[in-house]
Amino acid sequence: MTNASNIPLEIGGNQEFRIIGPRRCGKTALMAALARWPNARTDSPILSIEPYNDEAGELISMAQDILEDGRELAGTRFEDIDEIKTYSLLITLKAKFLNHPLAALRDKPIRMRVSCREYSGELFTELRNMSNCSSHLSDYLDDCASASGLLILIDSTAKKSAEREYAQALDNLQRELNERLTINNGGLQNYRIAVVFTKCEQPPASGYWQNIPTFMGLNFPTVKTTFTKWGNTWGCSINYFFCSTFGTKGTPPKPNFKKNKNEKATYGVIDKPRIWRPLGLVAPLYWLATGKEDDQLRDTV
Repeated sequence: MTNASNIPLEIGGNQEFRIIGPRRCGKTALMAALARWPNARTDSPILSIEPYNDEAGELISMAQDILEDGRELAGTRFEDIDEIKTYSLLITLKAKFLNHPLAALRDKPIRMRVSCREYSGELFTELRNMSNCSSHLSDYLDDCASASGLLILIDSTAKKSAEREYAQALDNLQRELNERLTINNGGLQNYRIAVVFTKCEQPPASGYWQNIPTFMGLNFPTVKTTFTKWGNTWGCSINYFFCSTFGTKGTPPKPNFKKNKNEKATYGVIDKPRIWRPLGLVAPLYWLATGKEDDQLRDTV
């Protein structure tokens, strides 16, 4: 029989987010790792992560059959917006670790349902060149404006030559969403944007895990300026996160990552699947859903 005191306190309703980022920044791998939730620590603030729909269950299979087999996930196709899958997860968090006052008062775990649609990196490419975009772009932007918030992924290992391209795409994204949100519901100030730097088990981000502002200033100064202007223009909340989909291995910790090569490209895969433990995946979703921070979530899955 279920103990009533252990029934989670539901928060936030069904939060819907959109995930956007350049190609090969790890969007699909992040979602698969989140759904799989491998090798969780016993002292983790996360109690469980469970699929809420069949599409989220597919993510677990992708993690087990592809990532844990040392292979790379296929990229998301840039197709009709109605064909893009929605992944819904139930994330349950231990009350004692969190700063959610009602849950702490009742000594209950809290549970949130998050639904994410992940956009192809081709969208980011099209945002850089609005004069030569496909018929899909407007539909994607309309869909993005209908969400509760935005998860923007940036590859922390990207070459400096890509930084200005990222900033241009983000500036155009801000302008396009500004028009849509102002027309639709005036929701600029209530919109939350989580900026997540991926692959942070690797240099240069690995040396700045506790200091994202310094990392951004040194490696992504133009992107940093773009987000500052975005926040000032909208009056909205923007927060910054590091994450590592593949995690680390050994002591001292080293990236649980290795490079593979095929006839088309060089790509990264998990080096030691048996000890695979991602870092920092839940923190941006919790913040997007609640507007609250929890430092321990930044250091766990």
